[in-house]
Amino acid sequence: MPSSSAPEQDTARPAAAGDVLADPMRVATARRLLSEVSGHAAYDRLSGLAARLVGAGHAKITLFTDEDVVVGGHGLPPGVVGGPALLTGALSAMVVSSGAPLAVADARADERVGGLPAVTSGQVGSYLGSPLITASGHVVGVLALYDAHPRAWTDDEAELLRQLAAPVVAELELAAANADVTWSERRLGVALEASSVGIWEVDLRRGFIDWDERSAAIFGFDRATRVPMDRLFAEHVHPDDQAAAQRIMEQAIEARAEYSLEIRVVRRDGPTRWIVCRGRVLTDPAGEPERILGTVLDVTDARSEADTRLAAVQRAAAIAEVAAQVAGATAISELADITLRGAEVLGAESGGIAVLDPDGTGARLYLGGRLIDAVRAGTQEELTGTGLPLELDDELPTQYTARTGERVLLPSAAEGAARFPAMAQVTEVLHVHALASLPLVVEGRLLGSFAVYWTTDHAFDDEDLRLLDGLAAQIALSVSRLQADAARATAVTAMTEANQRLALLAEAGRVLSSTLDIDEQLQRLARLVVPRLGDWCWIVTTDDHGRLQESASSHRDPARRDEVAAYVRRMLHAVTDDGAPRLVYRTGQPLVIPELSPERMAMSLADEDARAALLALAPAAAAAVPLTSRGQTVGVLCLLNEAVRGAHSAADVDTAVEIGRRAGMALHHSRLYGQQRELADALQRSMLTEPPDSEHGRIVVRYVPAAEGAEIGGDWYDAFLQAGGATVLAIGDVVGHDTRAAAAMGQVRGLLRGISYSGGGTPAEVLGEVDRALSGLSLRTMATALVARLEPQGDGEPLLLRWASAGHPPPVLVDADGSVRLLGGETADLLLGVAPGCHRQDHTVPLAPGSTVLLYTDGLVERRDRDIDAGTDQLLAVLRACADLPLDELCDQVLEHMFLPDAEDDVAVLALRLN
Repeated sequence: MPSSSAPEQDTARPAAAGDVLADPMRVATARRLLSEVSGHAAYDRLSGLAARLVGAGHAKITLFTDEDVVVGGHGLPPGVVGGPALLTGALSAMVVSSGAPLAVADARADERVGGLPAVTSGQVGSYLGSPLITASGHVVGVLALYDAHPRAWTDDEAELLRQLAAPVVAELELAAANADVTWSERRLGVALEASSVGIWEVDLRRGFIDWDERSAAIFGFDRATRVPMDRLFAEHVHPDDQAAAQRIMEQAIEARAEYSLEIRVVRRDGPTRWIVCRGRVLTDPAGEPERILGTVLDVTDARSEADTRLAAVQRAAAIAEVAAQVAGATAISELADITLRGAEVLGAESGGIAVLDPDGTGARLYLGGRLIDAVRAGTQEELTGTGLPLELDDELPTQYTARTGERVLLPSAAEGAARFPAMAQVTEVLHVHALASLPLVVEGRLLGSFAVYWTTDHAFDDEDLRLLDGLAAQIALSVSRLQADAARATAVTAMTEANQRLALLAEAGRVLSSTLDIDEQLQRLARLVVPRLGDWCWIVTTDDHGRLQESASSHRDPARRDEVAAYVRRMLHAVTDDGAPRLVYRTGQPLVIPELSPERMAMSLADEDARAALLALAPAAAAAVPLTSRGQTVGVLCLLNEAVRGAHSAADVDTAVEIGRRAGMALHHSRLYGQQRELADALQRSMLTEPPDSEHGRIVVRYVPAAEGAEIGGDWYDAFLQAGGATVLAIGDVVGHDTRAAAAMGQVRGLLRGISYSGGGTPAEVLGEVDRALSGLSLRTMATALVARLEPQGDGEPLLLRWASAGHPPPVLVDADGSVRLLGGETADLLLGVAPGCHRQDHTVPLAPGSTVLLYTDGLVERRDRDIDAGTDQLLAVLRACADLPLDELCDQVLEHMFLPDAEDDVAVLALRLN
């Protein structure tokens, strides 16, 4: 069939070409096959066969790695084989990319290849290529036919070429496989030679074994040897191993399986050797055992080394086990038994550890379990986990080593008694014969000694000393660690307690500064120190006349706090001069009572009921400290503990004294603040007169000072009648919060009242005159102000409200129908004291009967957590809700909803309701 009718899948797929050609697995496979091509003869024959069968002028076999490489061909010019396929490389790329045959009948007329140089030059007029596909599925090259003139390729020709491609691939893979086998044999030989592994083969039918040179050398032969099987076991296998070896081999033959055995063999020259022999039973086509193929390895030296290593490993394991357990020890008393488990490898019986005291004047001895039992049996002495006190003398090896750092080795009881006479008694009681005492040293620092003993004589060799030194090193490290841990724990405890005291003092400072209400301060303080410093407490202070009064109390059990408070009230009426409150107040010194006896209670309290109340609270210890300020005692704090808690520590008393100083200072400041606050409030209110009676309606005023601080505020209000009888309303706020602001407020208020009364001008004129007066009188202050005047109109006409603002919040009008609105939407004029002589503007609005006008300072609507616009909206909402209330109640509701208890600014409110 002509190629023009070939299916579309035979064509290349350019979109995927790059993917296939660059596939790393495909490229690697092609390179491997190309590297093993030993010559082109076979490929020339296969390509020539294809050309002759089809009748083509040219045939070519190429491997496509990164480029198309010719490995064989027919009808090709000299020098092409072995080089790149320059002529047909692009066509090969299309075959490799598609993985399918490519048939081109007329290359010049085929748009797929018509533009290729090989076609335009006239060298390729027709082309038939079949992919070379390996068993792994990778396309590694092409078997191609081509002619210079067009020709139609039939389906039979395409199929023939595809079938011829299979032997080409087989030839390529065979060459690669042969190369792998050759290299494997070489590597196997090198490996066997290096490892001294011999290879042998048993012929089961003829009954002999063939040894290679390495196998024969193991048995004492100098070359490869054949030995009959009956002589193998009789002459070359150790008699004790013959039966077992024969049994294992027979079982493997029966099971057609592999086997392995380790036996002794007898060399021709007499010595016995250990070998490891492995074999595999091979069968004939009928499944009958035919041969055994195996290996043999001489392991005599390895076994000897293994025995030596085993002993060393056992000792190392003992030290490793001891090291692991010692590292986890939590007390020195645990170390003796742990380390003696390592010494048991040497046959030791027991021993002990002596650890020097921190001051180096003595030591403590910790005994192993067996030694503890022997000491108890021999001396009837009770031993504890804290060890026995040990004097640092030269009587016995343990303390001698702990004192001097010298190692002592006593192989026998006689040598021990000769060097240390006291050892004779130890031998008699504990049956000690041999003893080793080693120093515990870490970084040149002597920590004590480690002693181990035997109940028989024992000669110490180098291995013994290495093990004992290793144990001593492990013990020394653990002793050092445990001592460091103990010191660290003590330091951490001290630091923790110090931090807790500092935290308590910081918390006390916060409590004492959180409010200016001294009663609240002291009550919070009482609950803070209980239970940190005591189980319960009380605080008494002095009043203005120096008399003690109850201020606060607390109990760790909330249910008993009322009981403590009741006792304190009784105590103040019954306490004697020897009682803690009066004694500490009189002396100004702390009073610590570690044991609060009934006699001490009776001496302190004259009233029996008060003593009974105290006994019911079961105090066992007390500590009372003064509350001092500027060298004066202003109160007493008393901490009491129950019997379980015991006496107060020195640190607790010191902390309580410091708290007393801080509480005394806070009490002093609170009283000073109260006095200043009362004076400030009295001064402030003295400047705010009662409003006059007006024929037009009722006037109500309110003033609320700021909740925090002792400063005098600058907010003020005023209402008075002008000389002509008009009612004037005024409100303002001087910038600042101090006595100067209050004085300036009084001056501004006085100027405004005088100028308005005498001049009778409009509100804008009055504010202008006040502004000029402030400048002329050199009163350097700024203030907001709003002045309003009620002006009657003709008969039947409503009253007119005329007002002017100097930077003050606008007034609010509540109509008789309950509607609420701000007056004056435009920007207010400048504050007073900013630009004297600036133009000020009057505003007017008619007031219907029953209307209400509300004037206020900015503290009502502006807060730190709310801007003035949000505050104004809230004020309007409150006024809408209570518009129908009487004027006094309306003002109270406004303050209740708008003024917070913790407000930082004072507030003045002035309200007028028309008849």
